Amino acid sequence: MNQTTPGHDNSSGGVAEAAARRVRTATAPGGWLDRRRRELAAAVDDFSTAERWVRATAYTLALATAALVLGTAGGILLQAAATVIGAAHLPEHIPGTGDGLAATITRPVHTYLTGRTPAPLTETTAYGTWKTTGLIVGFFSFASRAATWRLAWTAWSAATLAMVWNGTDPNARSVAVGITATALTAASALALRGIQLTLRPLVINRTDVQPHITVHTPEPKPAPEPARLASLPNPAGPFDHRR
Repeated sequence: MNQTTPGHDNSSGGVAEAAARRVRTATAPGGWLDRRRRELAAAVDDFSTAERWVRATAYTLALATAALVLGTAGGILLQAAATVIGAAHLPEHIPGTGDGLAATITRPVHTYLTGRTPAPLTETTAYGTWKTTGLIVGFFSFASRAATWRLAWTAWSAATLAMVWNGTDPNARSVAVGITATALTAASALALRGIQLTLRPLVINRTDVQPHITVHTPEPKPAPEPARLASLPNPAGPFDHRR
């Protein structure tokens, strides 16, 4: 037969009662939980005057959410970029056969880079850098429409034409450069969107201003009579009847 120690029951009941008392105290009006609830409600109304712990918690949650979203989106974008970049990839040793318009552009570039890259750099790395640079410059030129990115796209296109010209057999240079120029023109329609080559008339609004010049001259003051003449008696005139 199991017997329960009275002291043990009293201690358990005391702990439970103390815990319940603490919960009631915390949840009562003016308690710790009630104050935290009021601070959260005040932060919703005006976040600039919120308590420090509310703002710190909000910033931490925002940064964690942003890191999670950016990490997920960044992984998707990197995977998509790797797929796009690898779509036109050529191996380090190009096979002897192959056709298509893309090979007409990429093969001379790879051929031109072969044997011309410095020692630490391989042909494959140089070729991948050329492709990646073109994609990045074209995207930012399309998205930002900034003059700097458009100049970079123009320079990349000119370098591509030069490499195709030098990497193609002399008998087929004109055709290869023409195909490359056509492809770059089509891509430039997106990369250089919104550019205007026409001169806009410059309109200058002229307002005729007639200056009004006012010269303030001091009023002439009568010359003071000399003291010597003022002291002399004034002689009577011929028609003066004063005696």
